Amino acid sequence: MRFAVTAAAWILAGALAGCATSPAFTPRLSEPRLAVVNEADLTEAQRDMLASRANLNIYRTLANHVDLYNRWSPLGQFLLNGSSISARHREMAMLRMGWLCQSPYEWSQHARIAKASAGMTEAEIRAIAADPKSPLWSETDRAVLKMADELRYDAMISDATWAELKKTYSDQQIMELFYTSAQYQLVSMALNTLGIQIEPEAVDFMPTDLPVPHAATRPAGPRLTTPRVAPILEPSWTPAQRAMITPQLRPDGEALNLYTTLLNHPKLYGPRARFGSYLQRDSLLDPVTRELAIMRTAWNIRASYEWAHHEQSARSAGLSPEQIAAIAIGPSAKVWDAKQAAVLAAADELRREAFLSDATWAELAKHYSVKERIEIVYTVGGYTMTGLAINSLGIQTEPGYPTMPN
Repeated sequence: MRFAVTAAAWILAGALAGCATSPAFTPRLSEPRLAVVNEADLTEAQRDMLASRANLNIYRTLANHVDLYNRWSPLGQFLLNGSSISARHREMAMLRMGWLCQSPYEWSQHARIAKASAGMTEAEIRAIAADPKSPLWSETDRAVLKMADELRYDAMISDATWAELKKTYSDQQIMELFYTSAQYQLVSMALNTLGIQIEPEAVDFMPTDLPVPHAATRPAGPRLTTPRVAPILEPSWTPAQRAMITPQLRPDGEALNLYTTLLNHPKLYGPRARFGSYLQRDSLLDPVTRELAIMRTAWNIRASYEWAHHEQSARSAGLSPEQIAAIAIGPSAKVWDAKQAAVLAAADELRREAFLSDATWAELAKHYSVKERIEIVYTVGGYTMTGLAINSLGIQTEPGYPTMPN
C-alpha cells in the first residue's frame, strides 16, 4: 500500500475543494484496504447476495455490508440493465466518469462490457479517455462525454449540452444518462477508497500513457433560476405517482420540489428512493456524521437546495449555528473535534479525486466501524448524485428555507 500522507496534508485537504488549481491524483491502492469476504464463513445474507452475482471483487468486497448493498443495488441494476438509453451511450457515460475519477477497476469492467454489449472498438474506448472531441464521435457521442465532464467538474449539465442531448433523447432519457454518470462517480469513489483490485483474468486496463485529468474543485458557474424539467404538481398525480411520493411527503403533507420533479421518471423514482431513504433514515451513521457529510457535499458542489433542506436536520442533530456556518469553511475550522474534521475531510477528498487518503481513512477508523466508513463514502457519493440532479434539473428551493453560504 502507498505510504500515508502527512497530517498537515490531511488537515489542508478541506481547502483543496475550493482551490483554483488542482493537485495531481494520489496513486491508487495496489492492494485492498478492505478484504473480500471469506467464502468459508459467509452469513446467510451474504450467500444470498453473492448467489446472484458474478464472482467479481466488487461484489465480494461490498458483501461486507449487505444491507447497504441491497438498498443501493436496484438503482444500479436499473441504470445498467433497465434504462432506455443506448448501450453505447450508457458505457460512454460510465467510462468517461471512471476516467475522470481515475478508477482502474471501473474502467476495466466497463471497457469489457462496452465491447461485448455495445460493440465498441478498442480505438473508441481509448478515445473516451484520450480525445472526447475525436472524429470517431457523432455530435450526440460528444455531448454524452461532455455531460460527464460537466457533471464531474461543474456539478451540472450546461444549457448547450442539454440542448444537444435533447436532439436525440427525451427529458426522461437525459435523466437516465446523468444518473448513470453520477452513479459511476459514486462507484468510483467506493472502488478507489476500498482498494478493490482488478481480477487476474482481466484483459482491459485504463490507459496509463495519457495526461491524467485534473481533480475536481468547487464549481463557480451559475445555477439555474428556473426549472429545466417542471415538477408534477399534486392535481396531476396519477394513482401510481401518488403512491410513490407518499412516503416522501412532509408531516404537513407538503410535497417537495425534489420529489415532484423526479416523478417525471417513475421507473427511476423507486430505486432512487430506496437508496436515498437508506442514507437518510436507516444508515448506521449517527445524525451529526450524516449531516456533516451531506452538507459539506452540498457546499462542495454548490447544490443550494440540498443545503437548504439539511440545515434544519443539522440543527435537529445537535449542530450549533456556528458549526453549521463552519461547514462551509471545512475541516480546518476550530469548532470541530477530530472525528468531525475527519468526516469533512472525507467529503472534500471524495469530491476532489474520488478517493480517501490513507491518513483520512486511518483517522475515520478511530471513530467508525468498517460498515460506517463504507456508509460515509456512499453518503457523500449518493448526495453528490442527488445534488447533480438538483442542479441539472433546475430544482428550485421552496420559500422559507435558508440559503447556502457562497
